Amino acid sequence: MPKAEYRSSIRSKNLIKKAVAKLIHEKDIQKITVSDIIREADISRGTFYAHFADVSSVIEQIESEEIHALMEYVDNFGFKNITANIGKFLELICEYLSRDMEYYRMLTQSNILNNFIWRLVDIYYEKLLNNVLGKNSTSEKNEANLYLIYITSGAKTVILSWLNGEIKASPKELADSLEKLINLNQKYYK
Repeated sequence: MPKAEYRSSIRSKNLIKKAVAKLIHEKDIQKITVSDIIREADISRGTFYAHFADVSSVIEQIESEEIHALMEYVDNFGFKNITANIGKFLELICEYLSRDMEYYRMLTQSNILNNFIWRLVDIYYEKLLNNVLGKNSTSEKNEANLYLIYITSGAKTVILSWLNGEIKASPKELADSLEKLINLNQKYYK
C-alpha cells in the first residue's frame, strides 16, 4: 500500500507542476492562483496543499528539481575540464531540454527557465573560470569574467530561441554551432 501512496504523491506533484507550466503559457505568473492550478490539474485543494504552500513554492520546486536533474545528467559525463569539452557540455544540456520541448517551451514564457539557466551558469561558473584562468595564466580575472559572461549570455539566448522554435536544429547541431561560435576566440580555449 505505501508504494501506491508514494506513486500517487509523485503523480499529484507532477500534475501540479505541469499545470503551472501550462498556465504560465496562458497568463502572467503573478496572476496564477491556486484555484487556477487545481482546476487545470484536476485535483482537490487539499491535494495541492498537501504538497505545496502556495504558487511560489511550486515554482521554486520546479526550478530546484530541474537544476538538480540537469546537473546530475551533465555530471554523469564526468567533465574534468568543461572548456575542453564545451561542445559536449552544450549538447548534453540541449539533449536534456529536448526530452520535453513543450514543457520547457512553456517555462520560457516566464522567468522560471531564465532563472534556471542563470542558476546553472552560476553553479558551473567557478569551474569554467578556473579552466579559463588555468589555460591562460596571463589573462586577468576581469577579462576572463567578461568573456564568460559574453559566451554564457549568448548560449543562453540561443538555447531559449531554440526552445521557442525560432531556431531549427537537433541538440547536436545546435551544440556544434554554439561551440564554433565560442571557439572563434580561442584565447581562452584549447
